[in-house]
This record gives sequence, structure tokens and C-alpha cells, in this order.
Amino acid sequence: MFPPPPPRPLPSDAESSPGKPLVDAVILDYGGVVRREDPADFDAFARGVGIPTGRLWAAFHDIPEYTLSRTGRLDAAGYRAGVLRALEGYLDATEAECALAAWDELRRQDAPVLPEIATLLDRLHPVVRLGLLSNAGEGARGRLDAAGVSARFDDVVTSGDVGLAKPDPRIFRLAARRLGVAPDRCLFVDDTLRHVEAARDVGMHAHHHHHLRHRELLDVLAALGLPVADLASDALPAREST
Repeated sequence: MFPPPPPRPLPSDAESSPGKPLVDAVILDYGGVVRREDPADFDAFARGVGIPTGRLWAAFHDIPEYTLSRTGRLDAAGYRAGVLRALEGYLDATEAECALAAWDELRRQDAPVLPEIATLLDRLHPVVRLGLLSNAGEGARGRLDAAGVSARFDDVVTSGDVGLAKPDPRIFRLAARRLGVAPDRCLFVDDTLRHVEAARDVGMHAHHHHHLRHRELLDVLAALGLPVADLASDALPAREST
């Protein structure tokens, strides 16, 4: 497991100001928050290859191999094999392999950090500590490092590398502890409602996010005293859901 970095001191004026924010850390999910991951995109692709609506998303997220891989108990090859088995409920083996390869190539075209999130991280960095908390397979931290994503955060927790996965309350406490911040001084942002609810259960502020509702995230941050109000006019995501 990657050791946490020493906590980055927050600006002294933030510590003493009467208008001090209500949180000292903002922790973001990766897929669906920092990087685009929308079930509607899965469905748009699925329609073109003969997979029923909702079934491509389920092939990635609702199989037993998902939980095993996200807690570091199954490697990437085993997880991919599970996805293929699910797809073979709708396609023959060759078609499933081709569809998965085409989907992987399409996903590689997505930016590792959405532009509006990059702007937000730049704004928040001087004011609060920033964490990334992702359900991802073992080795994901290294991939995030290589893509330049980790450098935008004070700490990164990837589930497969720590053996815990959302919505396990222990992983939320771990993410807060590694940032040197109490849970009740953290805001957690995720696109999965049960993860948001689990974060609230450990005392965190939490927001259920969708990339097409970026303004709502800015409103939540502003209500917590963070200086983001002028970012509300930022451009919408480059690709609309279909």
C-alpha cells in the first residue's frame, strides 16, 4: 500500500478567518466524478453492438468479479474474464471479445480528468486538502500516477490496493485519516448513491454527483464556505449523454 504523504499545511488565514470553510478536505470519487463514467454512455455503445439497455453497465459493475477485484482479491485478467462471461449472455464469444476491445478503445479517448473538475481542483487546492477515493482494481494507483491524476491530490486511496472498497465504512475513515482530517470535516463526492450514504454514516458531508449537474456540486461547495461561486459559468462537459 502507498504510504500517505505528510499532511499539507493549510493557509494560515484559512485557519484563523471567521469565514473559515466548514470542511478541511474534499474527497472525490474517480470514475463518474473526476473522469467521465456515465451509464448512458454504456447504453449508447451497447445499442450499437446488440447488448440490451443496462446490460453493459451491469457486466462491469454487477458481477461477482467486480467486488473481488475491487478488494484486491482478483487480478485484472480475472475481472476481464468475468465481464466477458456476462457479455456472452448476449453475444457469442468472438463478438463479446470484439465488443469489449472496442469499448476499451473508446474509454481510452476520455480525458483522465474532466476539464471542469481540473479547474475546480486548481481552485480548491490552496484552501483544503484534496483526496481521491476510488473503487478500482489492484495496481490502479500506479495507473493514476502514470496518467498524472495523482499529482492533483494530496492523497489517493484505491480500493484494490488497500483491500477495502466502498461502501465499507472503514475505507472512508482511512481516506480521512490519511489526509489528517476528521471525517466530519470532509466532503465526499461520488456518483453512486449508496457510497454517498455510507460516507454520511461515518459523519462526512457528502454529495451525490452527476457530470451534467456540475452546478449542484459548486452550490454544495459554496454552501460549505469554499470559494467556487464564480466557477458556475464554466463550460458543460464536452460530450452530452445520448
